Amino acid sequence: MIIHGRNTVEEALKLDMVKLLHVKVNSTFDPKRYTVEYRTYGSKEFEHFFGQEAQGVAADIKDIEPKNFDKAFDKIIENGPVVILDRIFDPHNYGAIIRAANCFGVKTVMVGFDKQSPVTAAVCKASSGTIFHTLVVGAVNTATALKKLKDAGYKVYAADVNGQTALKDAAFDPKSILIMGSEGKGIRPALLELADTHVKIPMRGDIDSLNVAQSAAVILYEFTRNL
Repeated sequence: MIIHGRNTVEEALKLDMVKLLHVKVNSTFDPKRYTVEYRTYGSKEFEHFFGQEAQGVAADIKDIEPKNFDKAFDKIIENGPVVILDRIFDPHNYGAIIRAANCFGVKTVMVGFDKQSPVTAAVCKASSGTIFHTLVVGAVNTATALKKLKDAGYKVYAADVNGQTALKDAAFDPKSILIMGSEGKGIRPALLELADTHVKIPMRGDIDSLNVAQSAAVILYEFTRNL
């Protein structure tokens, strides 16, 4: 996988994930600070290969795949709070939610193997590199995995525009799971039925919803504030 963007690449470098750097000539990014092999490109050549939004640097890293839920189960428990993403196919929303989760101290994100955008360069860039510090877990059957976490003592909170509990009134448990669903279809019924609390964000504007990444950031602030 080729990732791009200064923050994303620098986080990958910190974790020794980079196999090869690609740097635009006259970029303010200095590859000589690192011991990784690098190649330089003229401005037009760099933008041809990596795009104008790459901020002058790109890097080859190993492809990122979600960890198997069962194999990662003990680490999930150790990490504490979990965010479950249900059918988030937009890579920018996917990455932005991971970034928000990391900023508010949630280090585990769970997805369905066949119900989610793959981890792409766009996801990595939208996460600003926080995906490299996040345990991304994949489940064959998200509902079954959620039941197993509930059996381990987790309380489940679903972000639901039709929810009966206003965000300010939600009493989040230290072992909490937050489910975020797609903007078009929301959370699947099989997961909604497993939620202990359906949380909504009160709206006062001319439209009645935020996008899923914005909603996640708002809820995650409250989600972790009192944990």
